[in-house]
Amino acid sequence: MQENWEDAAWLEDRDIIERTFRETFGRDLDLGNPQTFNEKIAYKMLFDRRPLLTRVADKAQARDCVAQRIGAGYLTQLYQLCRSPQEIDWQALPRSFVVKANHGSGMNAIVANKSEVDRARLAGALQHWLGINYYYSCRREWCYRDIVPSLLVEEFLTDVDGRAPMDYKFYVFDGRPAYLQLDFDRFAEHRRNLYDRALRRLNARLRYPSSDERFDFPPNVEEMFALASRLGEGFDFVRVDLYNVRGRIVFGELTHYPEEGRGVFDPPEYDGIFGAQWQIPERYQ
Repeated sequence: MQENWEDAAWLEDRDIIERTFRETFGRDLDLGNPQTFNEKIAYKMLFDRRPLLTRVADKAQARDCVAQRIGAGYLTQLYQLCRSPQEIDWQALPRSFVVKANHGSGMNAIVANKSEVDRARLAGALQHWLGINYYYSCRREWCYRDIVPSLLVEEFLTDVDGRAPMDYKFYVFDGRPAYLQLDFDRFAEHRRNLYDRALRRLNARLRYPSSDERFDFPPNVEEMFALASRLGEGFDFVRVDLYNVRGRIVFGELTHYPEEGRGVFDPPEYDGIFGAQWQIPERYQ
């Protein structure tokens, strides 16, 4: 269902998105003929208002979508789903886990040892997150606007060395994965590499420095591409985020607006190269 493109709320969204684009890229946003990847993200923010986007942006509801498309075996173990910090049953939880809000980005708390955590302080942070409407607090990322906030308590994924596992982020266009982004050591010295479908590293950067660390792709990386393709069906574009933990493929999230449409490529022509893969429909249904 299309929204009224002339109402005050939509016009305010457009003003904020256009202003932010101009501040980031030093030029006006072309909504009439978007060509670059970031222009098309802005276009999607404004014109793709299908309820499906909200359902899969909701980290709780997304689990049902993933289970239907690829099977529940690719999901993290969900210990509890709560509406408030007071509902968390600490006694029933394992030693380590993650608490995350379902309705935005960056609202995650890692509990490495529950016996050492300051529960009151954590509850305060969680309650603060629950009071945030991510759509209004950030750059009008529409898919988050109508999500009812909740808290997911999930298993804590770690790699062999105890660090957070590497992020595999697949750029999927109409169900076709075209690029892969790898994020290394994102909670410390964050590095990021970009690859094409043939797993050739691109001579390009996106927001973070590249990593020269030797890296061998896991034997089941093609399975990851296949899963990303199935999860991306029905979207003109979506970024499919997965983990590979000692050979176990785990779903992360579906991201509609990478970097909020403010992802500066270096060199800048890659903004157009990525954008050329994205065929925006004449009208979102």
